[in-house]
Amino acid sequence: MINPLFFLLAITSAISSVTALANPPINDDKVVGGYLLLNPKTGPAKLEALADNAANIPVNRVFLSFVSPTMIYVPNSKTLKYADIGYSSTGDHGFAAVKAAVAKLQAGGVEVFLSMGGWNYNCFPHFYMKYSIAHFGKGPNYWKITKYGGGSASGCNASNMWCYVCEPESEGTTLKDFTIFPEPAGHATWKAAQKMIEAGAKGEPVKWHPEFVGGATVKDKDGVAVKVPGSSLWKRKKRNPYKDFVSLAKDLGLDGIDIDYEEMWHADAFRSGTGMGPFKLDQTVYKYTAIVYDVMNNIKKIYPTCKLGTAAGAAGAWETKWWGGNLKGVWYYANLWYPDAIKFMSTGANAGGINVMTYDLSKNNNFFECPSGSTADCDLAGQVKFYMDTYAKAGINARVGYEIGQPAYPDPTNDPENQIPLTQAGLDGILSDVKTSSTNGGFFWELYKPKTSPQTESQQKSNIDANTVAQKVCKKVLGADKRCSGVIPQPKA
Repeated sequence: MINPLFFLLAITSAISSVTALANPPINDDKVVGGYLLLNPKTGPAKLEALADNAANIPVNRVFLSFVSPTMIYVPNSKTLKYADIGYSSTGDHGFAAVKAAVAKLQAGGVEVFLSMGGWNYNCFPHFYMKYSIAHFGKGPNYWKITKYGGGSASGCNASNMWCYVCEPESEGTTLKDFTIFPEPAGHATWKAAQKMIEAGAKGEPVKWHPEFVGGATVKDKDGVAVKVPGSSLWKRKKRNPYKDFVSLAKDLGLDGIDIDYEEMWHADAFRSGTGMGPFKLDQTVYKYTAIVYDVMNNIKKIYPTCKLGTAAGAAGAWETKWWGGNLKGVWYYANLWYPDAIKFMSTGANAGGINVMTYDLSKNNNFFECPSGSTADCDLAGQVKFYMDTYAKAGINARVGYEIGQPAYPDPTNDPENQIPLTQAGLDGILSDVKTSSTNGGFFWELYKPKTSPQTESQQKSNIDANTVAQKVCKKVLGADKRCSGVIPQPKA
């Protein structure tokens, strides 16, 4: 969910039972959730600490993140080898340990979800660079084209990770660090999802792209050949990752799963419209909702008690003209054209929630980043209220998202002065002005993220830490619940 959204780019972002849910059950309208980013070095100790202190941590839902959208899991295989969540690279790759931790968290009253996606598992460097950034000739991230590509898309290639548009140069990423959400053609539940999309399509004619498989060579609109990031193992093994995602949730005894879809590259690569816009992103509405339908179909068949949620872009329910560069309107149109998909996630027994990433926002109005058009309410609380109001206006029940520490966007090395980190004043403003922050609760990224970074520490002295955020949100949502006075435990050395 590290999500450098580029809003308003108007160029004119061990237990045997597998069926038990959290005890006690969580009231879906009263969720305080925290994401846990796992990695083999520190992830196991963090998860163990949370599990050992489950009854006293200031959250009642934990999202384990992330699993790749090209994952494989064979039911009852009890291994995470091909469904890597960043836990372990040996033995069963952490399956038994994760399952035991899930059960301990649930026994302490904490629901556990597994999230598929995250920024790196959504980014196709070539297409994102060319169509979401370079095409416009200016914008909040065009400086990367200038710095690394000499001001031209042709200068952005594999040698410089396509001008480091997906991750900064300092991360040292290669193409193998990225992947995309596939279209698993031929699988029964995917075909059923496609039929549902085609039957309800009210925009441009539906066009599918099953050829976008990890390792395959595809051509962009200009005929330039490029390799698709990600694994093709799921295709070679004739697996449907979305079905396997549900099977894994069942075998781990999870309460729910979460789709973190952020394919801005797809929206721009397959948009309709000319020149500098406005455009339509109907193809991405279709693809995203088809993924949701596929997962829904498999939940109904494999694990009927499983909840399904989604991370959603801040501008995702905003219905005005789209000028490219983000996912503005995807959830608005998904709800308008396919309301059963959104309702499955937002209301009823399977609702895991529409979790809006109302962070990584910018106050640089030179690029039309202030959504109201005015700098007067372009602070964090003002922007969060604006975006959450668009979800309410669209009739989508949604939750507020918070980010701890230095935001990912705008770039902290290029435009730190226009970052809007979460401060006490910002948190208080959201909790007092955004109605759903108390009625629905919220979630935050990330449980162990530090409140400052060396890059911006001197400029962001008022940032607040994860404990403060969790406790304040918890008390707002759950009132006198004793867990709201608890802390996020530090892992053992």
